[in-house]
Formats: sequence, structure tokens, C-alpha cells
Amino acid sequence: MDKARKGDGDESANSNNQSSQSDSNSQSQLLPLVEAEIIPRLIQAHTHRENQNGIEPKSLPAAEVVAFTQAILLEDSSIANDQITKLRSHGLAPEAMYLYLLSPAARYLGELWESDECSFSQVTLGIWRIQQIMYELSPAFHASHKPQLSTDKQPRILIATLPGSQHTFGLSMLSEFFRSEGWAVLAIPAPSNPELLDALVSNWFDIFALSISLDRDLDNAKNVIEFARKRSCNPGINVIVGGPLLLNNPDAADALGADGSSIDAPSALNLASQLLKQQHEVSFN
Repeated sequence: MDKARKGDGDESANSNNQSSQSDSNSQSQLLPLVEAEIIPRLIQAHTHRENQNGIEPKSLPAAEVVAFTQAILLEDSSIANDQITKLRSHGLAPEAMYLYLLSPAARYLGELWESDECSFSQVTLGIWRIQQIMYELSPAFHASHKPQLSTDKQPRILIATLPGSQHTFGLSMLSEFFRSEGWAVLAIPAPSNPELLDALVSNWFDIFALSISLDRDLDNAKNVIEFARKRSCNPGINVIVGGPLLLNNPDAADALGADGSSIDAPSALNLASQLLKQQHEVSFN
């Protein structure tokens, strides 16, 4: 019996050693790949963007996003951080990393969770690491932007997810873009229903941006938007919708009674600016 237990212990130890060696091998294999292939391709994509008269690519090749996401999930977080450091040293702008690396990586983590290839705890840790990278890039991101508001009054926007939503990374990034353009932002991730409704009633907002994740959230989203129309402190508030649901169902905005939809932060900012301009034109007529 003792020999059997000892044998089981040896097998367990060997298994742990093999797992540790496997993780180590994965990390040692991934880093040269990132340095030799991933980073040069990211730089090339950014250079292409600058050389095409301001036309921006809509995505990076999936392999680059996958490799970065795998690095995010490794036990050694320094590998992903080293990638970001190298990208910055090669001149890749923080905005490009926000849009073409961090956002797709967050979406890919969600896909891994939905397909049961990652646990909830792994995805949560991965999103947290991506969000930390975004916050570390934030000062450089804001330094690279000059607000171009055409109004003397600082516009105000409420950015929120629906109550109970787990998708809050997009809200954080959207807030970054609006703040960089001089907007006053109130961001409420995963609010309670009373908290969200009270924010609309108690504060003046020019724009209400609502992130929607799932089909089952449509009825609740429609109710929140109807409330905003009827009870908001600003009776002429404009509503824009976005989030994971709108990526697959862009026509949902009309059914919800929103003024428009967006699939990323730049398009949301452009739409909000257009709506704000229309508000001012109406007020002057």
C-alpha cells in the first residue's frame, strides 16, 4: 500500500514537473515568435495606416491577436508587457494598440470563454491585464490627442452597460476616447437599475451611450432608452447604442429607439459629435 501511494506521489510530481516544463516551453517559444514576427507585422500595419491618407485598417491579422492573447493568459505577465514596450519603442501609437490589439484581444477572450476553452477566472484575469495595459498607456494616449470640440460648452455623456453586464472593458475604452476629445464623462460599469435611472434623472447629459451584450437584454435596453427619453434631465437627450450585440446585429438600434449605433470607440465619438452638432443647430433655429 505504501509503495502504491509513493508511486502515486511520484506520478503526481512528474505530472506537475511536466506541466511546469510545458508552461516554460510555451513561454520560451512564444517570445521569439512575438519579437520576430508579431511586432514587425503590427508596425507594418500601423505604417500602412499612416501612408494611406488617413485610412485606417479595421483589424490586424488574427494570428497577431491570438499570439498576444496567449501571452496575456500566461502565468508570467511580463511577456505581454514586454510586447507592449517593444511596440512603443518601435513607434506604434497608443491609439493603434487600443483599437487593433487590446480590443480584439478582449473580444477573443470572450470567444474562448463561450467555447469553453478558457475558464471564467482565466478570462477575468486576462481582461484585467488588458485593462491594466490600457491604463498604463492612457497618459500617452491623451497626450497624443488635441480636443477639437466646436462648442464653448463642455459636452457631457453618460456611458453605461445594462445592469448585471459582465462586458465592461469596452466601456472603459469608450470613456478614454471621449475624455481625450474634451468630453465630461460619467461612466457606470454594471450599474444597478436604480443607479442608472437616477443618473439620467439627476444629471444633464447631451448623450447617453448604452452598451448591450446579449439578445436577451433587448427588452431591458428598450425600457431604459424609453425612460431616458421621458425622464432624463435633458428632454432632448440623444441615445447611441453599442457593445457586443451590435457587432452582430447593427440594425438593433432602430428597434430600440436609439439615435444611432457604433461598433467601436472612434465611430461612437464621431456619431456623438454629429448628434451634438444637430442639437446646437436646433437650439439656434
